[in-house]
Amino acid sequence: MPHATIIFVIVAAVIFAGLALVKATLGVAKSEGSGEHYLLKKSLFSPAERSFIGVLESLNLPDTRICAKVRLADIFGVKRGLPRGGAQGALNRISAKHVDFLLVQHSDGAPVMGIELDDKSHEEDDRKSRDAFVDGVFRETGLPLLHVSARASYDPRELSRAIEKALDRRESETAPT
Repeated sequence: MPHATIIFVIVAAVIFAGLALVKATLGVAKSEGSGEHYLLKKSLFSPAERSFIGVLESLNLPDTRICAKVRLADIFGVKRGLPRGGAQGALNRISAKHVDFLLVQHSDGAPVMGIELDDKSHEEDDRKSRDAFVDGVFRETGLPLLHVSARASYDPRELSRAIEKALDRRESETAPT
């Protein structure tokens, strides 16, 4: 085979392989949003969460808005001055976790307290570890976190008292002495 023909075959093969790679890459990028990977969930809430939020909304908490499934990274920031990699690690630990419900001030969206609805999954070891971490983040920042056991129904008066108690505890801990 003449030298020029060999070079032509090699160049053609490289171009062909490059085009195939580009096509494959574009095909993957295109398919990721084309409905081949995702589906719409029937509800944002589990049946227990739906029942709970209905009772929570019925309380008509003054000057308060209820947010659901809020990422911890949207509530908490990472302190400055951490060692290299420490800030990113701390951010990574809160980025993929959320609190079931967050009460915020209606006027400015400032967090008031978190509420976790604890179902049977919270009895599993990995979930206990996750809950301990989340509890620690709330405790470290002084934001109250109320744990409520999931059940078939909720007494609005009992829930209201639990919220008031958690908020009173926060105020007494942050009050000047």
